[in-house]
Amino acid sequence: MLTPYGRDAQAARIVGNAGLLRTLLLITPEDRHDAQPLLDGANQCALLFDGRLDNREELAAALGLTAADIASMADSQLALLACLRWDTAALPRMLGDFAIAMWQPARARLWLARSPLGRRPLFWHRQDGFFAFATMPKALLAIPGVPCAPGETRLYEDLAMVPPSGPGSFFKDIARVQPGHVVTLDGTGLRSTPYHRFDNLKMLRLPSDQDYVDAFREHLDRAVARALRSAGKVASHLSSGFDSSTVTAVAARLLDGRGQDLLSYTSIPRPGFGAALASGRHADERAGATALSKRFPNIRHFLVNTDRVSPLDLLDPMVARLDRAPMNLMNLVWVTAINEHAVQQGAKVLLTGQKGNMTISYSGFRFLYSLLRSGDLGQWLHELRGFRRNGASWGHLLRSSFGPMLPQPVWNALQAARRRPGNTTGSPVHPRFVARMSASHPSAGVHVRRLPGQQMRIHVLMRQDPGEYYAAANWDGLEWRDPTADLRLVEFLLSVPERQFGHHGQDRWLLRRAMHEVLPPEITQARTKGLQCADWYETLTPEVPRMRSLVEEAARSSRVGEYVDLAPIEQALACWPSADEAKERGALDMQLQRTIAATGFMRYVENWDAASAVRPPQNLLDRVENGKPLFTPAKSFV
Repeated sequence: MLTPYGRDAQAARIVGNAGLLRTLLLITPEDRHDAQPLLDGANQCALLFDGRLDNREELAAALGLTAADIASMADSQLALLACLRWDTAALPRMLGDFAIAMWQPARARLWLARSPLGRRPLFWHRQDGFFAFATMPKALLAIPGVPCAPGETRLYEDLAMVPPSGPGSFFKDIARVQPGHVVTLDGTGLRSTPYHRFDNLKMLRLPSDQDYVDAFREHLDRAVARALRSAGKVASHLSSGFDSSTVTAVAARLLDGRGQDLLSYTSIPRPGFGAALASGRHADERAGATALSKRFPNIRHFLVNTDRVSPLDLLDPMVARLDRAPMNLMNLVWVTAINEHAVQQGAKVLLTGQKGNMTISYSGFRFLYSLLRSGDLGQWLHELRGFRRNGASWGHLLRSSFGPMLPQPVWNALQAARRRPGNTTGSPVHPRFVARMSASHPSAGVHVRRLPGQQMRIHVLMRQDPGEYYAAANWDGLEWRDPTADLRLVEFLLSVPERQFGHHGQDRWLLRRAMHEVLPPEITQARTKGLQCADWYETLTPEVPRMRSLVEEAARSSRVGEYVDLAPIEQALACWPSADEAKERGALDMQLQRTIAATGFMRYVENWDAASAVRPPQNLLDRVENGKPLFTPAKSFV
């Protein structure tokens, strides 16, 4: 069941009354030494490890090993030695993206764990006298007696767009190991406990503003360097935004020092697209991305347009890869196309900047509220004028300043008043499902805007579990890595005072200072923000009849109708917007996207078949036979 995620090797081992299976995708140079499942006969322990250790030398030194000792040692072997030495206390010592299982038959004890930011998934199922765990739910669904039915709590959280509150998965009777947790099964029972928390971090106090910049640069360089260990080429997403641009720039500089190229990809609208957009947005991100790529001779920059492929074609294959409903329907095409092209070019690693909004490019607008709360009205007015001079809107500035103070009904009314015509709240969850679930759901009462700056950022960082998405990239033969979510970089940035991020009227003040000689003005001085899939209207308008059929199919399913409110979606499709109305909306309505995605997931659940769940679909790039290529070089290179 898991072979598509680990195409390069498969191995199994029986250890007492436990059967252990590993599938391997070769990503790092050390992976060629991987011989899992690992068994230590002296201690009667067995280990399975999925992921990557980014502090190999540090762990080796703590274990008394030399560089020569670990030169031919896979990360899994190093993890085993650490766990034999420190048991679960080894987990805080490990840096990287990982999921781990340690079986100790002599103690009748099994423990499972995931790294703090959850970029490697791990699920488990328990019956009387039987316990199973796997990277993805599909492997557990193949076990006799495990029902393929939706996990209502997790499904509600996804539809209502609230953070996951516990270990539930999208499937009934299948639980997930939560990020930063260890699940232990022994003679005393089953328990899940956190081994890592962000909320005990103390504020960092450095002598000067420049000291924060210097420390940030050092942490950023180290985070990106840790993400570059690869047995093949390295690729990156590159938009016109701060996060992917920063990651790409630092990676290009570090790789250039090694004599290596960096493949970078920018998604753009169809050739000739020129539709007007709502204010504050730009459709084509090639200007900023190309300006950055020209600063680094080793960047091989590709532009990708996917106007000839419908995201509906990829819905069912992607649900089968993810074992869940995808969060953003329109992103399926360009993300999949980039994955496949990067692998064809020899890449093993693809860098992203997905967590950057709350880490490296945190805006710092919350500093305005901090000034008001402390009573420093003079400084508040000074910062307010400065932000306004630099392009921030009065509405945004006032919401940032006073929003955390407003009662929830007042805030809801203001949000509804400023919503563009045709846009909905984004949540397709049925009111009856809300009534049934929300009263007992702890996340329903969390209002992020009211949290202090550090707590707000922690909440946003942890409100999604990305594990299935990172595993899905393995299906293409690739590993995603996000240096903006590097644990040590995140902990450093969460400890930096608010004023370092938004000060002197500059948002992203820390990043702007650190990268002012690196990022081009097309990025740092842009007054508009890039809009992904800006040509969604042209792509999906021919697909309206097909979307109607999907909704009609959902309406015939009593299970879908129990969870999803289909009436607004039926009305939206019946009154499909004009081109001008679509411009006012900006992006495709999120409620429609999530309804279509939920419909695809429920179809997967209702028609579950183990063979089809792992059947490889035809590659996206192989389907595009006519017309211009999806990828064009943005500049000439050798």
